[in-house]
Parts: sequence; C-alpha cells; structure tokens
Amino acid sequence: MKRILALFTLVLYLTLSVNEVGCWKSRTAAAPPPSTEANPLPPSQVYANAIDGYQIEVPDKWQLDASRAGTLVRLTANDRRGVIDIFAQPLKNISADEYLKYSNLHITGQEQGIEILARSQEPVNDQEACQITWQRPKISARANDLNLYREVDLIYPGTVYTLVLKTDAEHLWLSGAAMDSIVRSFQPRPAVKPEAKQAPPAAPGDIRLAGQTMNLTIPADRLLFGIFNQTYFLPEGSGPFIKYEESLDYKFQFLMTYMDFWQEFPQELVDRAYSEGRIVMLTWHPKMNPELDQNSVLIPGIVNGDYDAYLRDCVRRMKAIGEPVFLRFGNEMNGNYTLWCDWFYSKDADLYIEAYRHIYRIAQQEGADNVIFVWNPHDRSYPDFRWNSPELYYPGSEFVDWVGLTGYNGGTSYPNDSWRSFNYIYRSLYNEYLLKYPGKPFMITEFACNETGGDKKAWINECLSSLKNYPNIRIAVWFDLAVDQWLYPIDSTPGSKEAFKQGLQDPYYLRNALAR
Repeated sequence: MKRILALFTLVLYLTLSVNEVGCWKSRTAAAPPPSTEANPLPPSQVYANAIDGYQIEVPDKWQLDASRAGTLVRLTANDRRGVIDIFAQPLKNISADEYLKYSNLHITGQEQGIEILARSQEPVNDQEACQITWQRPKISARANDLNLYREVDLIYPGTVYTLVLKTDAEHLWLSGAAMDSIVRSFQPRPAVKPEAKQAPPAAPGDIRLAGQTMNLTIPADRLLFGIFNQTYFLPEGSGPFIKYEESLDYKFQFLMTYMDFWQEFPQELVDRAYSEGRIVMLTWHPKMNPELDQNSVLIPGIVNGDYDAYLRDCVRRMKAIGEPVFLRFGNEMNGNYTLWCDWFYSKDADLYIEAYRHIYRIAQQEGADNVIFVWNPHDRSYPDFRWNSPELYYPGSEFVDWVGLTGYNGGTSYPNDSWRSFNYIYRSLYNEYLLKYPGKPFMITEFACNETGGDKKAWINECLSSLKNYPNIRIAVWFDLAVDQWLYPIDSTPGSKEAFKQGLQDPYYLRNALAR
C-alpha cells in the first residue's frame, strides 16, 4: 500500500503545477496530495553565498552545509529523505546549452535504466531556465535509497546555477515543495573572490608498516620511489626488469599494477613481488572486460552487493599475503574516461563514496588490517564542472589511509594539451590537498613526462630536485609505459634515462625501505 501511495504521489506531483515555479502545468483540477504530513513551514533562514554569488531562503526543517562553498552547498532534510545540492557553474569558454547538454548526456540518453519523468524549458521567476526530473533503478540493498532526481538550472549571463534535488517517490511532494521555495527565493548577487588560504605546514613523521615478516619504514625526511613497468609482468618472470633496475642503479621496492573486476587476483605476480622484497599497490578498476561490455557501470551494483563474493575473495587473498598491501580503488574518478565517474550514474558522487566505503568495510569484516586504502583523483577534472569536483568523491578521513596525487606532463602530442612543468602541476595541488585532507600522507600514485613539446631531461631534473620540497609526499610512482603518442618511459631517450639515474642518487630517495 505504501508503494502504491508513493507512486500515486509521484504521478500527481508531475501533473500539477509545482508551486508556480513554471515546471509542469496542470491539465485538470486535482485534489491535494494524499498525505497526512503538513507542508513545510515558510523559509526561516536567509543564506548568502558570497563566493558563488547568490542568496536563498532555507526552508524550516532543512539543514544547510556550506563548508564546501565554492564547489557545492548542500541542504538536507531533517529526516534525511531529501537532499538539495547547489552548484554555481562559471561558463568561461562554454555556452549554457553546451554545459547542460554535456552534463546530462547519459541522463537524457536514459542509460543504465534511467527514466526521464519530465522536462521543461519554461522560465522560472521570469529567468531563463531548464528543468529535468528522472529516476534511476532502485538500489535495493541501500537503506532509504534516494533514486529520484529533479534538477533546476537557472541560466544567467556567465553562470548557470544548478540545483539538484535527490529524494524518493514517497517524499517527492514535501522535498519538492522545499525545492520550489528555494528556487522562488533564489537571487543572484555579485560573487566575491575568497581570500587565498595558507596551506598548513606539513609535519610528516616516520611511516612504519609492519607485516608478518616484512617491515616498511619511510623516515620523515625521505621518499620511496615506485614504478609501474610492464616488463615485470612478463611470463618469463622478473629477470628483464631486474636488469632494467641494474641499469638505473636503483631497486624499486614499491610496484604498482592494475586489475579490473573481470580479472582474477594476480596471485602469482604478487607472490613473486613479495618474495623479492617488494611492496605492491593494486589499482582496482570497477569495470568488466571492455571487449564484452563497453558500458559496464558497476558503482550502483557494488553498493547493492552484487559483487560481494568477488570482492571478498580478493580481499581474503590480500589478507593472506600477511604483508602491507596498498589498494587504490576507482582512481581518477573525476575523469569522464572512467566508467566510475559519476557522469555515468546520475551525477551522484555519493554512490561512488558508498561503493568505496563498502569495499573498505568488507576489508574490515575480513580482518584484512594489512590492506592500506589509497584515494586518488586526477589533478584535472574531465569535465571541469563543479558537480565533478574531486572533493565530492572523498569517502571521509576514516576510510582513507593515503591520499593520492596524479598529474602528467602530457606535452603537446595532442591538441588542447600543453607542456606543464613538474612544479606547475604539483605545487597548487599539493597545497590544496594539505588544506582539504589534513593528517594524511600523500603519494604520487602515477606520473610521468612526455618527450613531445619540451625538454624531458630538464623536466626530470626539475622533478627529482623538487620533490624534497613536498615533504608530505612519501611515495612517488613513475608510470613507465608508452601510451599511443605519450612517450612516458624513463628510457625514452638516453638523456632522459641518465637524468633519472643521476637524480635517484640523491640520498633523499630511499633505497632500503624494507626489512625482514
């Protein structure tokens, strides 16, 4: 009966005028919604956002969180059955139409089971606007899943203000009324550039991770260099890779590798690495075999527990290693080239957070205390829209052991890219992360420099002489692979290789991090 009532309320809501906001006009007279709950009280609080440039009235019984102003402001109903996010999107070199079409591409395409319920381009408060309401499939294992979304985009010169309501059919009438009152009260105002905040000084201590037979120690004044190199993963074993290390006069005690959800745990590779006195970081991509499934958006399924048997098997294998294992789940989630970017699932980064936390909790349940969780966005968001900001994917400090930084100098091999120095990439990013993620050690989880567009040898020299100026970065992992026109390998030229070899001679780069 409750479900029938919710569906009736949804249909009625979508056929009525929504408090004169200019959304869907009534075709016939209708009775009030079948609810015994009172409508929300009149707005009780005025909130002015100077950073994003607007003012609203906050309805009674809704809590406002402005801690991320400049990216997002969130209002949450007291019963937590409604959430309203507000983004102020500067248009820069893009039109409002382009922003809205791209942002909602997978929604309007009704992919992944999404169903469009209503659309409108009627003005709101005599202001140009677009509105869209949709629902995605219910995640049955998620308590109080808010799977119904209503977006209102208010289009002003130079800025689109995007308001997104998340609720469910049962609570759409009340949450929608709150949304309407906020939209009616909305007033743009001049934005004020916030004062730059000073990043706190990093105060790193020694990193000590103990396993059953292996101890990893990174002193406070040192950095451990790691690598991803496919030579190590060849069937003939690690012999060729060891010769490569010898030519660089450096043993990489930290190895990074990748695994997709359709792949089994790389037991043989991992066992070999630890037998040789190395630590492994497993980068775990939530996707299926692209040759069989090009659209394997797994985040909702992870939240629903659909992959728990696979997850538990892999986590148990990590636990059985008995030594520290780094796990980097769903990296670069703020990139539209990853199927775990929220662009593919209703622009709802909260689902990514729940998927990450779900895996973390499985590790806890299995007693895999040796698994170290690394959270890692890209330094540039694709698309670079506020709803895709990296911080919106942050699972929370209790679920993250290390924060990863990723930024490449892709050079000029492709249009619209440019040569970026090491410090150009990492200085502002490092300071931003010190402010946003205090108390977490940092790791450059993968980075490299291309040959095209500048002097790679000079770039490597800058990198290896500058890293000591980033004391909270405790591990740095070079992506030692050519990808299409990106010539990232250390030995892409003799000069690049020699620069890397000489740079690693600095005592700052740790050589004996592991002890048995």
